[in-house]
Amino acid sequence: MNIRLIASDLDGTLLTDKKEISEMTKEALKETARRGIHFVPATGRSFSAVPKEVLGLPNTEYVITSNGAAIYSISMGKRIYECILDEKSVETILKVEKPESIVMEAFVEGIPYSDRTYVENPKAYGATDYGAVYVKNTRHAVEDISFFVKENRKQIDSMAFVGGTPKLREKFRQTLLTEVPHIYVTSSVSHMLEVGNEDAGKGKTLGKLLELLHISPEEAMSFGDADNDIPMLTAVKYGFAMENGAESCKKIAFSVTDSNEQDGVAKAILQMMEKL
Repeated sequence: MNIRLIASDLDGTLLTDKKEISEMTKEALKETARRGIHFVPATGRSFSAVPKEVLGLPNTEYVITSNGAAIYSISMGKRIYECILDEKSVETILKVEKPESIVMEAFVEGIPYSDRTYVENPKAYGATDYGAVYVKNTRHAVEDISFFVKENRKQIDSMAFVGGTPKLREKFRQTLLTEVPHIYVTSSVSHMLEVGNEDAGKGKTLGKLLELLHISPEEAMSFGDADNDIPMLTAVKYGFAMENGAESCKKIAFSVTDSNEQDGVAKAILQMMEKL
């Protein structure tokens, strides 16, 4: 066994419920760095919303953002790969009838923009206490998000639709998949639909990074907890689902580790390193 790269989702996976990195996780990642193993955060967040503490982790040069829409080089401070939404896909999305209880977001060149009503009251659209703080601290409020998206349709990394009932979201998901070309739709949290280019996604973009670094899938590990992590878990030989994760993740994973509150990522890394 020769692990050369570890990729991990952030929320619900690497980070605790308080959006922190535990001391055990920090120590495990220091050990991976000592062994020359790349650590790659892979998140649905935009680049500007990735915590500085994450970007400063040892041997972390690359970060996958916006569900695979881009790969950034941290030392260079810029993206080295992108797979953004097609302009025609964006235009078609704007024509799809959206339930009033669902608000829209758009990530443009690594920055998240959201409908002002969502930024002002995230909990009304399903956000948790910590989620509400995160939204208010990271989103740029826009008065007319549809107009904003139309004006920036050539440079949309990805989009998200937040709120509504489960039934409404599922109906809207099916409408998007039926009417909009060249997209995929996924979810990192239950109250949100995330839309990206059909050739993006964490799994495909992780594959691009592995090719760039001349690392095979057999030499990589990944961690995740939600539906948007499934492609990443199956893109490498050692894909770990979190105990707190979705059943769909657990079903396809190489193995299931402890929850994000119980240092699941750190425990799996330390256990695997004993076999290196």
